[in-house]
Amino acid sequence: MTDLSTTSTEEYELLTAKQKERRGNTETATVQDVRVTRTQINLSLSFDWTADSTRLVYDLDDGRDVRELEALADDHGFEFAQVGHLEGLSVPVRYTSQGWVPTTSLAHTEGEGSTSETFRTELDLSGRETARTPGSLGRFVAWVKSLSTKQLVIGVIIVKKLLIVAVLVAMVL
Repeated sequence: MTDLSTTSTEEYELLTAKQKERRGNTETATVQDVRVTRTQINLSLSFDWTADSTRLVYDLDDGRDVRELEALADDHGFEFAQVGHLEGLSVPVRYTSQGWVPTTSLAHTEGEGSTSETFRTELDLSGRETARTPGSLGRFVAWVKSLSTKQLVIGVIIVKKLLIVAVLVAMVL
């Protein structure tokens, strides 16, 4: 049997970190630093149970990373461009197979959201990519995304009716 009083602070922090870093564990972290560069945004998170900080890196050219940051900023009442205001705020984070992830971003994190959340995220990311493509397809997607839900439902009903009429005309001729 070993004497617990001889356990060093480093060993204690290591064991505490290993206990906390289990998949599915949720903790509260504080955003210590937000660094914005041309290609990425880095968030440094600190926990009250360790002196080490954790760094979250978001690539600005990756639509999924941008969507995760949008969700995090929106959860705290900020626009995406105001992500720097997250500094000093508390953020609930969950330990996943990819490390610590803000809980507001779980729906947009690959392999972590529910099936419906993952489908919505993939659909949104596909729509954003298609809207950036040049030409009529990009303009069409941008136009469809600007429609209200009511307008979209009415459009779907009209297209269905036109398809039914086209099938009936084809059967008669």
